[in-house]
Amino acid sequence: MVLETFATLRIFSASICPEVITDRLGLESNTGYIRDPDARRRSKRETNYWGWCTKDELESTDNLVHIKAIIKRFKQKAVLLKELRSEECQMDICCYFVTSGQGGPYMDLSAMNALYKLGLEIWWDVYFGSEDES
Repeated sequence: MVLETFATLRIFSASICPEVITDRLGLESNTGYIRDPDARRRSKRETNYWGWCTKDELESTDNLVHIKAIIKRFKQKAVLLKELRSEECQMDICCYFVTSGQGGPYMDLSAMNALYKLGLEIWWDVYFGSEDES
């Protein structure tokens, strides 16, 4: 049984700050930080980070629903994502996935094809929990 899942489109850049990425994409991030290699009380931040996460957007425990929400949100922005990649931005989709048993995340062919067209790699951060913890 899936206990929790969400997905995040993540964009990292050593030179382009999150505000510029927001302006270029025309979409406000809901997670991120500014490059700060001299940060004292946290690990050094060698890159800027801009992210758009489905965590507070959807309540579904179906990871494919979260992935398709990102696809839908960014489908018309494929050229902009390609331009950012050409400026040495690195991007991917990270899926947080907590399960209490057998089974795991999955994708259908339409999602795979859409991610390919957007030039986005995807990976899962998988955890095992129990229903008592949720």
